[in-house]
Amino acid sequence: MEKVDQGAKIEIMINTDMQFIDDTEGVQDKIIEAKTLIENSKELVDEVDFAVKECQLGVSKAADDFDIQKRIFLSKIFKNSEELLKKIGREYGLNGKIHEPFELSVDTHAQNIEIEHISSGRFTGLIFAIIFALATFFIWIYFSFKQLNLPFEKSSLSLNFLEIHTDMVLTWIGGGIIGLKGEPMLGGLILGFSVLIVAWIIYAIRVHFKTYKNLRLAKKAYIESQAYSFSKDECKREMLRVDAHLRDAIISIEHFTIMLSEENAILKRVIYVEGSRNRDDQEYHPSSKKVIRETEKLMKSIEALLNTSITKDGKLNPQSEKVLAVAKAVYADFIARIYD
Repeated sequence: MEKVDQGAKIEIMINTDMQFIDDTEGVQDKIIEAKTLIENSKELVDEVDFAVKECQLGVSKAADDFDIQKRIFLSKIFKNSEELLKKIGREYGLNGKIHEPFELSVDTHAQNIEIEHISSGRFTGLIFAIIFALATFFIWIYFSFKQLNLPFEKSSLSLNFLEIHTDMVLTWIGGGIIGLKGEPMLGGLILGFSVLIVAWIIYAIRVHFKTYKNLRLAKKAYIESQAYSFSKDECKREMLRVDAHLRDAIISIEHFTIMLSEENAILKRVIYVEGSRNRDDQEYHPSSKKVIRETEKLMKSIEALLNTSITKDGKLNPQSEKVLAVAKAVYADFIARIYD
């Protein structure tokens, strides 16, 4: 159900953003619009990645603290309880399971995205414009030479040759092409104007198509960055759940440290006063038996907590939540009976 809700949120978000983008479709400078969308997308992705990294550091710190508290507790308080129960004749074996490492990782599931860099297309448009302008110029020269029966071989061409025949070429372009009496000045204007027109058209076409391509890419990047943010929010929520669980587990270890330390002190007194089963097979006093049962109950509760994997398949393990709740209930019951 949660996944459906999350998907619905993303769909609503995308539709809203598409409306926003469509509303700005008529702005004059599409290049600025595309660059703005790209910059906003990059900023959002950077913010999301930074927030996720902060959460990961928090979980890592909590996991280290949990591991330290667990090791100290097991090596001192818990081990002492085992030894005291053994003296009384009650074996409490863990078979080493409580010392085994277990999974502690949160699945980020959303792949990192990279926002594509876009260019205005003006530079390449200028290059194409120059190329086509030169091509237009040489086409004029080629056809004018051909119509005027002038040699176009490389060996025949020279700077002096071109200077001599420049007026002839411009005259043909300026009217001779259509059988009129041509004017060199008019021919020069036609040649220059046609070259500029071709250059401008090529430049405008290049920039136009590049701009709309960039705008499509920018829209796509913007929507993907929004969806990425939502998916990473899911990761952050899961990491925060794991972090909170670890901190609650650390507090429970501290609680059980105090309780078991108190029970261990009582067990020492029982052994000292009533003796150990290894030396004396007598029945212990009912109050002593009660302490033994309470000690074993506390040990089983904390054992379940410390021996259950915190995460499963990259998410907070429901079983770990359950044993933590049980540990909290055992602690609350223990405190309630003390101060009843």
